[in-house]
Amino acid sequence: MPISTIVAALIAGWGAGVVTGLIGASAVTFAVPVLVLFSTLSAYEAIGVSLLTDVVASLVAAWVYHKHGRLRVRPALTIAAAAATGALLGSWLSTHLPDAHLGAFTALIILSTGIRLAVRPQSLLPHESGKPRLLMRLPFSTDMIHLIASLVGGLGIGLFCGVSGAGGGISILFLLVYAMGFSPHEAIGTSVLVMAFTAAFGGFGHAVHGTMPWAFAGLAALGGIVGALAASFIANRIHERRLARVAGVTFTVLAAVMLISRYIL
Repeated sequence: MPISTIVAALIAGWGAGVVTGLIGASAVTFAVPVLVLFSTLSAYEAIGVSLLTDVVASLVAAWVYHKHGRLRVRPALTIAAAAATGALLGSWLSTHLPDAHLGAFTALIILSTGIRLAVRPQSLLPHESGKPRLLMRLPFSTDMIHLIASLVGGLGIGLFCGVSGAGGGISILFLLVYAMGFSPHEAIGTSVLVMAFTAAFGGFGHAVHGTMPWAFAGLAALGGIVGALAASFIANRIHERRLARVAGVTFTVLAAVMLISRYIL
């Protein structure tokens, strides 16, 4: 394997680990643009590599958040169980979508989310009442909202994960904040654990239904460990409002890079 290819894989994995540990984003937000620009991988193969990197980076990040008391295991496992089915189905569906559409679809989702958080970081913060935001509008009990959000939301997030290659971190984060009333730090810590499961099933689906460059994925995963470990410790020391704005700006920039690499370069 050429040195340039090894460097590209390590950088892609390291950056993916940073965005996962810092803001709970999927590896796809960083890894896919880098891999598409600086390697010979197709969008489908780049998504597969990003999913496997997500597994490792997310587990490392989840461990750090757990050490800081910001990981809630029970809701994470409930969402993960529903998301697993969706991720497997989404991975199969992605084999029937044009390659160009995968990258564009992912970039647009990331861009819209990034702009929202950059302009209104308070949208990621819990309501001042301390109740989940959905409970302010729907006539259901907290337990019922949690159950519906975990099952329906988890299934939808898993489907998106398998199709787009995103581990679903930001979608899970919104689900935890708006439907369950988690703080941003708790939401990130819990979402990365869920993301480890959804990414694992999505990566398995990619390996079964298509090709997986295992050596490349291994190098990216190594970089992801280093990036996620450092970024997670930093994130747990940042104020929640600032953390939300950092997430928005990062998503916006990365999505723009993805679109430029796809349609201009």
